[in-house]
Amino acid sequence: MTKRLLTFALVLGGLFFNLSPVFTQSKNPYKYGKIETEELEMKVYPADTSAVALILFHDGFTDYDYVNNKFVVKTEVKKRVKILKQEGLEHATVTLRYYYKTPSMCENISRLEAYAYNLEGNKTVKTKLESKYIFNERVSEYYRQIKFAIPNVKVGTVIEYKYTVVSDFYYDLPTWFFQTNIPVLNGRYEVIIPEYFVYNFESRGYEEIKMEETPVNKNFTINTKSSLENVSCQARDVIFSVKNIPALKEDNYIWTIKDYLSGIRFELSGTRFPYELYKNYTSTWDDIEKTLKEKSDFERYSIRGNSFSREVPKLITPEDTELNKIEKIYKFVKEKIRWNESYGFISNPSEAIKNGTGDNAQINSAIISMLRDAGINAYPILMSRRSIGRLPLTHPSIDWLNTYIVMAETSTGERYFMDGSAFYGGLNMLPTDLLVDRARIFGYNSDDKWINLTNISKNQFMSMISASIDTIGNISGECNQIMTFQPAYQFKKMYHELSDTTVYVEKLNQNLSVDIENVTLEGQNDLLSNRISQRFKFKKNSGSEANYLYVNPLIFTHISKNDFTQSDRKLPVEFNYPYKHFISVMIELPANYTVEEIPKSEKFILNDNSGSLSYLIKQISDRILQVNYRFELNEIIFPHTDYENVKTFWGQIATKNNELIVLKRM
Repeated sequence: MTKRLLTFALVLGGLFFNLSPVFTQSKNPYKYGKIETEELEMKVYPADTSAVALILFHDGFTDYDYVNNKFVVKTEVKKRVKILKQEGLEHATVTLRYYYKTPSMCENISRLEAYAYNLEGNKTVKTKLESKYIFNERVSEYYRQIKFAIPNVKVGTVIEYKYTVVSDFYYDLPTWFFQTNIPVLNGRYEVIIPEYFVYNFESRGYEEIKMEETPVNKNFTINTKSSLENVSCQARDVIFSVKNIPALKEDNYIWTIKDYLSGIRFELSGTRFPYELYKNYTSTWDDIEKTLKEKSDFERYSIRGNSFSREVPKLITPEDTELNKIEKIYKFVKEKIRWNESYGFISNPSEAIKNGTGDNAQINSAIISMLRDAGINAYPILMSRRSIGRLPLTHPSIDWLNTYIVMAETSTGERYFMDGSAFYGGLNMLPTDLLVDRARIFGYNSDDKWINLTNISKNQFMSMISASIDTIGNISGECNQIMTFQPAYQFKKMYHELSDTTVYVEKLNQNLSVDIENVTLEGQNDLLSNRISQRFKFKKNSGSEANYLYVNPLIFTHISKNDFTQSDRKLPVEFNYPYKHFISVMIELPANYTVEEIPKSEKFILNDNSGSLSYLIKQISDRILQVNYRFELNEIIFPHTDYENVKTFWGQIATKNNELIVLKRM
């Protein structure tokens, strides 16, 4: 089910009802507005002394109502937070986002109030948030947000606020997250579900969530055409609760922390109304695709949208291969419509074509329709961006989808991927946020519509270095580098965000800790280039005359420190993309030195070749040393149970990158 597409008018027993349910909340152990002295005096949270703030309680209560011939869902939220450190002051600024398409298809936030409590001497001082400091603003076509900053907040303050959300989408109970980036002392969520609605619950995350369920009666007053009548039904009163939930903070090598926050997700599996048969609402992804085709504008905009159809005959020649056609069309559209840095899903491309700027979906629509006009099979690839969260294999919903990219498939089965936001990329070069491991091909005539986009290209970084060491340990030489696909995309993005080439050379000097000169680049300005070539001369003035010289034979290291230093880890490890990194070095040694010590040639393997490192070094003559370094990351997602293996492997790599040759004066 989805907010975007569907609205319902339900009939109970053949009549529309105006229900006024009993909205009595079950007992709650935390009393809103009653601040304990111990809370105000708290200086630190013993279970996590690093915590900048602590959620003392986070309470939610959801119930059903019936207004204007339709069900609505009411959720009351109460939250109390203790500010423990200066960095925790940001938790006094609150943003509440909500869906708003039309007055009859929306969510509304009301009854908002907020307070700050401070202990001054032996007296508790209460400061109220004034309504004039509550701001309601539109953030996108279908979303708005309420934003406010609670006044008089400092280290030691307890803040508290509550609000009510009324939603037209009875079939879409909100996911309730118990875990955040600060610890939670107490969390509780209660939902009362009338027997007419059959929901499944799905627990997410790693923390224990307790559930209690009690059958209760719900009484309604029904406004029929002639009178008011009382109706009673059974309901499920379900309470979820947690205690002492640790913070789940952003960590290295995680696509989005949202995928792992502990919480409860709800799915409407069916409705069971009086005098009606049970109606199943459990969806499959095939059902979602059917809904997109039949009950939305998605197919019209994404496949048959307005395009530059008149331009196709001018671009394409009879001699063009299918690949030539794809490249020409992709380049043409990228030049005609500039990305406005927004992502879309169901977006009318007409305005983008007219104005020359648009979101990625509008640009992709033009690409798809032009490709099809040129006789190329082209499809939207439906997805949720990494930063928003993975598409679930179970409990599918259109609400999980937030954008799509383009796949072109030739008659021989080769696939090429494109996106309107990939300004710096050619074919199969996408922003990292779109390199998801789970996406779905729309309208594809095959049983296997799922696709992994993390491995669509051969990502490589190669350095070929020729260097010499003088008698006091200074190193000079020439470096040739080649980057393909994702490394090339990242390079082009970085390069064009700098003001000019001089700034880039300064940045290169700083990153490599050497003096750079005579830099030449190829491919950085080509919209479709999947390859960057870079050549430069360098000099590293770090030596001094001594009996021993210590030199890193790699010259420019790959991984110089182990990023995995935690003793254990609850989260998986998620790298950006698979890639290979090669370094080939030829070093000429100074004439009056001999090799005293040399690193050992070694090979390391992560799991079943999920990653590998080959480090080969040898002295091929009295004055020539050769190093061949080959790193491969073949898998990019590792469960937390593999953390020790990843940590060990990364440590081995960092060690080899820091090993030195020792030269002794003869």
